[in-house]
Amino acid sequence: MIREEYIFFDVDAASKEELLDFISEKALEFGITDSKEGLKDAFLKREEEYTTGLQDGFAIPHAKTEYAKETAVFFVKCKNQLDWGTLDDTKVNYAFALIVPKEAAGNEHLMMISQLATNLLEDEVKSATDKSVLKEYILKNMKENN
Repeated sequence: MIREEYIFFDVDAASKEELLDFISEKALEFGITDSKEGLKDAFLKREEEYTTGLQDGFAIPHAKTEYAKETAVFFVKCKNQLDWGTLDDTKVNYAFALIVPKEAAGNEHLMMISQLATNLLEDEVKSATDKSVLKEYILKNMKENN
C-alpha cells in the first residue's frame, strides 16, 4: 500500500496538474499502472466532480480506475504551494494520492480517504523528513483506525 519509495519530499510542481502528472509518472515507473495518461485522466476526472483539497495545506487526490493494477498510497511534500481549491481556501503543500483498482472491494478507497483525512493531516506529517519514520507513522495510524 505505502512504501518508502512512494514518499516524495521537495517535489517541484507548479500546479495541481503537474503534481498529478508527477504521481502518474511515478506510478508507471513502479508498475502500479500501465498508462500514465489514463491514470492522470482518472485523477483529473475525480477533481472535476469535487475537489480533493481539504484544509491546512492537504489534498487527497484519488483515482479508482481500470488503469490501476494494485492499491497504492503516495505521499508528496511540494516545494511550492499549489492552487487546488481547498475547503479552507489555503494552498496545498502536501498530498496523499490514492490509486485503487476499479475492481477493488466496494468502499475500500473511501475508508482509506477517511482514515487519512481524520488521522494523518497532522504536524507530524508536515514536519517529517525521514521516509522510514513517516511510512511507519502512516501505517500505524491507518491500522489503529481499522
